[in-house]
Amino acid sequence: MIKVLILNDVLTKGGKERRIVELLKYAKQHFAIEFEIIFMHAGVDFPEIYDTNYPIHIIRWSNNEARSGFKKILSITREFKPDIIHSWASMTDMIAVALKFYTKKAFISSMISETLPHRSYKNKDYVRSKISFRFADLITSNTKAGLISYKAPSSKSISIYNGFNFERVSRLQRPDILKDKLGLKGKFVIGMVAAFAPRKDYETVIVTAINLIKKYPGKFAFLLIGTGGMIGNMNALAGEYAQKDILFMGLINNVEEYINTFDIGILCTNSTVHGEGISNSIMECMALAKPVIATEGGGTAEIITDNETGFLIPSQDSLALEVKILTLADDPEKAHEMGAAGQEKIKCHFSIKAMCDTFYNAYKKLIP
Repeated sequence: MIKVLILNDVLTKGGKERRIVELLKYAKQHFAIEFEIIFMHAGVDFPEIYDTNYPIHIIRWSNNEARSGFKKILSITREFKPDIIHSWASMTDMIAVALKFYTKKAFISSMISETLPHRSYKNKDYVRSKISFRFADLITSNTKAGLISYKAPSSKSISIYNGFNFERVSRLQRPDILKDKLGLKGKFVIGMVAAFAPRKDYETVIVTAINLIKKYPGKFAFLLIGTGGMIGNMNALAGEYAQKDILFMGLINNVEEYINTFDIGILCTNSTVHGEGISNSIMECMALAKPVIATEGGGTAEIITDNETGFLIPSQDSLALEVKILTLADDPEKAHEMGAAGQEKIKCHFSIKAMCDTFYNAYKKLIP
């Protein structure tokens, strides 16, 4: 039996957090692994984690109480006696380094889940990585681009792609039912699932949406799914089209049902401040056989094959986005072929089994 201590800052909605949950769920059914999990903040957006029955601890972490917080974590660790300490965030990497000093156990860093548009010592994640990677026995990233951007030492680094669990999309209602409910019957639906935050480029999406709605009245509708501090500004930018042909859906739990109504999935990124890893929203669209248009750069080219499973466009290029949307809207056969090719790519290269098997084999190699 392998014993693994999982450390992460949160378990709120996010691609990295979903990977943790999927790993725990799969391991429960297929591997002889005993997990214990520690999070630094309360709030669990993946309640299915409790179905695994692995012990979960919430250690409310703050700089003012770091000493007492670490004592609690060290106490849990010594009682659990893990073979491996597996950290998923740069902050918990620092804790894992200290735990390794006390316990002499192997330490895996899986903090890389994005790419750096530029390296800077103002970036806390990059600064912490320079410290933690020296002590890590293994470094994983969900993209090859992520390892390169963080300058992870190649001798102890591997890329493990996100795995998609197709059980999530096995029992969805017919998309036309939800489209009717949303008042989208007969419309060509373009959707984006992302946080309303500076790292995502909703501005380009909304400018493109307004142009298309004006040129082709009644033809297009845009579903924008997510929440965040910039949602008010983007709603104002949409103006008279907000909640008519540009629908702000907020945070949705059954996001797969809504993605199933898309004719095209998009993900526009503000590449000046953020580089994507493997985006979960792109995976979800491709798994549901939707062609995808996304900003080039980061790890996105590792999941989208340009002109085969979707289109890659320059950052903040509204005209390019408009052209690619029209290309797919005017050629349903091409859109269908791209969607089918994307779904097949997810099945072959981004399976939940492949992701979890790779982590399991990495665990085994690190045990003396």
